[in-house]
Amino acid sequence: MAVLTSCGDPTDGSADGPPPGEPPPASLVGLAVMGASNSDEYRTDDDRGGSYGATTLNWVEQLVASRRLNFGAPGTWGEPRRSGYAYNWARSGATAASLVAMGQHTGVAEQVRRGQVSHAFLYVGSNDFHPTNGSYEEIYDGSLSGAGLQAKIDRVAGSMATALDEVRGAGPVGIMTVNVGDPGLDPSAFRAFPSAAGRARVTAAIRATNDRIQEMADSRRVPVIDLNGFAVRLLDRVNEQGFLIVGGEPIDVARRGSEPHHLRLDDSSGHPGTVMSGLMANGLFLDALNRHYGTGVPLLTDEEILRNAGIR
Repeated sequence: MAVLTSCGDPTDGSADGPPPGEPPPASLVGLAVMGASNSDEYRTDDDRGGSYGATTLNWVEQLVASRRLNFGAPGTWGEPRRSGYAYNWARSGATAASLVAMGQHTGVAEQVRRGQVSHAFLYVGSNDFHPTNGSYEEIYDGSLSGAGLQAKIDRVAGSMATALDEVRGAGPVGIMTVNVGDPGLDPSAFRAFPSAAGRARVTAAIRATNDRIQEMADSRRVPVIDLNGFAVRLLDRVNEQGFLIVGGEPIDVARRGSEPHHLRLDDSSGHPGTVMSGLMANGLFLDALNRHYGTGVPLLTDEEILRNAGIR
């Protein structure tokens, strides 16, 4: 269950609305997020970006800033949410199982029950197969395999099913889930994990996990957003010099850095920089909302993403 030790109630987003600007479609009453650090606001507790912090924004923050989408009132809520928008329950470090244990899903369900949230995203699983916490390496080196690995796959898909069922059972809600990305697609993984056979073991485990997620979601008629497909489409745009060109600006894919011309930040996990987060806002979240729920929210332009990043 979620524990509220706050100066406010994260199920109540009515105190402040989204920022001024073009209003979002009437069908988008409020958007909720369950997830981990890629969705947990950069500008609150984690303070990402160092000296570039003021323009280091994740996908949620950019959809508030550039599309006026309502993720709830900003506030300080205490654990498990800490600070941020009231409908964004994402918590840095969350795994699929800990997301359920900390009650992200029950918090969102209560907001759906109150009629505050009309659409919700479940975006978790990266920390279940992550290169920096040992969960990638244990499969890569073969120390986790067989029945133990199958139990892990079952646990990830089962936890996601629990979260989806709780939120869907609370009332009418347009809900979507993101599957698990393969860190082995990142060129930096080739240096950190040079064994092709080891990387292939992890890829096979993630593919099996995603097959289970797809089966589970299909049985509930919940759309699945393909994170690996997005990553492949992004990498296909990288030129021979290792740059992704966005609005005429070269974005460095190979090297990490908090300066906004880098795709990933230079923190311990290489979180998406502002440009990558803007591309994620388009290619994952707005695309899914528009295709599956007909919301018609315009995608962010390259110019808007670069402006959010402080490049323009």
